[in-house]
Amino acid sequence: MTAKFYTLISFLTLFWFFCLYVGFRNQKKIIAPVDFFIFGRQLPSWSFLTIITCTIFSGWIFFIQPSLVFVNGFPFSLTSLCVIAIPLIGVIFSKRQWMFSKRYGFVTPSEMLSTYFKSDIVRILIVLIALGFSIPFIAMQLSLGGLLISILSDGVIGSGSAAILIGAIIAIYLSAGGIKSIIYIESIQFLLIIFGIVCIGFVTYDLVGGWDLLNESLSRVAALKENLFNSKENFNSYLSIPGTIKITEVLNENLSHNGVWTSSMIFSFVLALTGIQMSPNISMLTFASKEVKYFSTQQIWFSAFLIGFIIIFFTTAIGIGSTLLGGNEIVNQSGNNISNILSPNTYPNESSSLVPQIINLVGEYSVLFFGILSICAIAAIQSTSSLYLTSSAIFTRDILKRFFVKNLNNKQQIFVSRIVLMGIFIFSLILSINAGENIFSLGSFALAIACQMFIPLIAICYFSWFTKQGVSFGIVLGIVVVILTEGIGQQIFGNLLIWNKWPLTIHSAAWGVLFNLIGTIVISFITQETKENNHKQKFHDFIDEYKSYSLSRRSLKPSAWIILVTWIFFGLGPGLIMGNEIFGKPVSVESWSFGMPSLWVWNILLWILGILLIWFLAVKMEMSTSPEKNIVPQTDDIAGSYR
Repeated sequence: MTAKFYTLISFLTLFWFFCLYVGFRNQKKIIAPVDFFIFGRQLPSWSFLTIITCTIFSGWIFFIQPSLVFVNGFPFSLTSLCVIAIPLIGVIFSKRQWMFSKRYGFVTPSEMLSTYFKSDIVRILIVLIALGFSIPFIAMQLSLGGLLISILSDGVIGSGSAAILIGAIIAIYLSAGGIKSIIYIESIQFLLIIFGIVCIGFVTYDLVGGWDLLNESLSRVAALKENLFNSKENFNSYLSIPGTIKITEVLNENLSHNGVWTSSMIFSFVLALTGIQMSPNISMLTFASKEVKYFSTQQIWFSAFLIGFIIIFFTTAIGIGSTLLGGNEIVNQSGNNISNILSPNTYPNESSSLVPQIINLVGEYSVLFFGILSICAIAAIQSTSSLYLTSSAIFTRDILKRFFVKNLNNKQQIFVSRIVLMGIFIFSLILSINAGENIFSLGSFALAIACQMFIPLIAICYFSWFTKQGVSFGIVLGIVVVILTEGIGQQIFGNLLIWNKWPLTIHSAAWGVLFNLIGTIVISFITQETKENNHKQKFHDFIDEYKSYSLSRRSLKPSAWIILVTWIFFGLGPGLIMGNEIFGKPVSVESWSFGMPSLWVWNILLWILGILLIWFLAVKMEMSTSPEKNIVPQTDDIAGSYR
C-alpha cells in the first residue's frame, strides 16, 4: 500500500463520516412528508442556488464533458452552450411551477399535472418519466464513481465495490435526513466541485505548458492529415463542424469521414441536456424554494456565468489539452504531443478515465493535493443525490399512496419513502454493474426520457388547448421513439431497424419531443371537451392574475422573440457552422484572429451573448421575478386529495 492509497482512504472516510453525521443529525427534525421531501417549502436561497446547480451540472462538467471533448474535439465543445439552454428552460417553466405548488400544495409534479388534467394516466406517465430519468442517471454516476475510486486506488478497490459503497452512503444519509441533509452537504459539494474542476484545469494548463503553448500545439494538430482528423482544404474535423445534418446516417452508412457532430447533432444534444432542468426531480426542488426572487440569480450567475466560464475555459482545456499529453496515439506518432503522461489507450475506448488519470498524476507530486482533488471528484458524483429522494417521493405519493395504500399517514409516508429510496439505489446499482462500457449511453437515454416533460409543462404553464388524451398519447409515443432511436433500440431490435442510433445526426431526445408534440396536437384536436377546458383555464387565470408582467414589458415581447430566435439560430442552429471560419480558417493557423481556433472564439462570443439573453428574459421580461401579488396557499400539502 502506498501513501497515496492511505491518503485516499483517509479523505474518503472523513468525507463520508461527515455526510452520515449530517444525515442522522437531521433525522429527528423530520415531522411531515413535506418536510422530508421539500423542506416545508422553506428551502433557503443559498441552498436552492447550490442544490439546483449541483444537480444539473455535477458529474457532467467534471467527467463527461472533458472526456467527450477529448474524443470529438471543438465541435463537441459547442455543447457547452447548454449553460445557456438549461437556464433558459428554467426561465420558461420554473416560476410558474413554483406558483402552482405554492397555491395548491403540490409536493410532486405528478400531483400537479394529474390535478391539472384530472387524469391518473398522466400521473403514472410522469412517474415513469421520473424513474426513467433518475435510475439510469444514478446508474451512470455510480459507474463513474466506481471507475474513479478504482483508478485512484490503483486497482486495489474494485469499481463494483466502490460503486456499492458510494450508493450505500448516499442512500443511508438521505434516508435519515431527507432533503435537510442535502442542504448542508450539497452546499459543500458545490464548492468542492468548482474548486476541483478549476484546479484540474490549471493542472492541465501546466502540463501542456500554458495557454500559448496549448494553442501553438493545436496549430500543429490542425495541420495533421491522418484519418483521425479528416483534414482537407480549410477543414479539420477536430476543429470544425462538418455541416448542418448528415442524411446518410439513417442508412447505417459509416460516417467516420468528417465526423458526426453537425449543427443538428449539437442542437439536439443540447436539447437532451436541458432534460435535466425539465425532469420531475428538478421540479420538486423548485417546489421546495422559499421564494422566487433568487431564481434569476441561479439562472444568470450560477448556471450561465459561473458554470459557463468553468466549462469553456477549464473543462474544454482539459479535454483538448489531454490530446497533447499522450492519450491520442495518432498525435503521439506524428510527434505533435507535448508528453506521454497519459495512457495511449485513453482515446477513445477509455475516455471516461481521463479526469481520474489526471488526478492520479497529481498524486505523484503531492499526496495532500491528490486527496483534496479526490474528494472534489467524489463530491461531483454525489451531487445528484437529490434524485434518490425526489424519485422515492414521487413513487411513494403518486403510486403507492394513490393506488395501493391510500390511508398512509405522515410517518408511514416517510417510512415507505425510505424503503423505496433503498430500492431505487439497488435498481440503479444493478443497472450500473450491467452497463459495462456503456456508461455515457445511460446518461443519454435518461436525458432523452426527461425531455418528454416538455409538452406537459408547456400545457400547464402556457397552452390550455392540449388535452389529457393528447398529452398521454404524446408522452407514450415520445418514449417509444426515444427507445427506437437510442442504443437500447439497437440492442432490442437489431437489424430490424434501418437506422443507426441518433438517425440523421439528431439525438433521440429531439426525435422523442418531435413525435410527442405531433401526437399531442393530433389527439388533442379530436378530444376537445368544454368542461375539461374550463377546469384547466382556472390554472391559467391564476397565473395571469399573479404573475408580474407590466405593460411596459409587454411591449418588449416581439423583441424578446427576435433575440431568442436569433441566438438559437447562431448558438445552436444552422448558424453554428459560421464559427468554423469567422475568426480564421481551421487549418490556417496564421489566420486565427485571437491565436486560438475559430470555434473556441465563437463559443466564447455566443456564451457572452447568451448570458445577456438570460438576463433579458429572467429580469427585464420578469419571467423569473417575484409574483406581483403575494400567493396565499390553499394548503401546504395536497395529501392525496387530487380532485
